[in-house]
Parts: sequence; C-alpha cells; structure tokens
Amino acid sequence: MEKEARRSFTILVIDDDDRVRTLLKDILIYGGHHVIEAADGILGMKYLEEEKFDMVLTDLGMPAMNGWEVAKWVKSKVPRIPVGLITGWGTHLDEEKIKESGVDLIIGKPFQVGDILEAVNHYVGLH
Repeated sequence: MEKEARRSFTILVIDDDDRVRTLLKDILIYGGHHVIEAADGILGMKYLEEEKFDMVLTDLGMPAMNGWEVAKWVKSKVPRIPVGLITGWGTHLDEEKIKESGVDLIIGKPFQVGDILEAVNHYVGLH
C-alpha cells in the first residue's frame, strides 16, 4: 500500500512563553510543517504583513496584545487564515468572544502532540 503524502503548511506560532513556543514549534516541525515564531502579538502582526501563512496559533494570555486581539487583527487582514487560540484558562470560553474575534479553534493546555497535528491538518484543510 502506498503511503499518503503529508501536506506541509507554514504556521505562525505566537506565545510569550519561550517553553510553550518551542514545544509547539518542535511538534509542528515533527509534523512536517514550517514554523515562524513570535514572542508577542505585535511581532506576529509584523510577520503576517511580510509573509504568507496557512495558520496562526496564538496564546490567549499575553501582555501588550492578547490572543483575542491577535485573532481579530488576523481575520481583519486575511480572513481565510484559520486561527487557533491556545489557552491554559480552559476550553470553555465565552462563545460570543470566540465568534467576535474570529477564532476557529481552541486548544487547551496541556496539549498532546497528536491533538496539535490533527487540528492543523483539519483546519488548514478547510481553508
């Protein structure tokens, strides 16, 4: 049986926690994806203006610009890009806030390798 070709995506990871950002990068690279990292939303916005991404994964709780603000900005500029919100604050967030900001998926911490890779393949495949 022939092995199915794995699709590779370019993903922007925005998280102010170096350890989480590095873990996400390592997981995504393991999954065959290209990753650009940003330590905050402001740097993430700069990268989004300079490069083309297939997905954005952003932390919710960050100084200066939180994940809600990042998602809203991304969707205002490039609505087709799926945005995943990574949070240790639980996956049961305000539905109205999710809709208003344009967040496509919520990934709760701690996350599993398979959950991250499955979410990327599922949500990027929809867009």
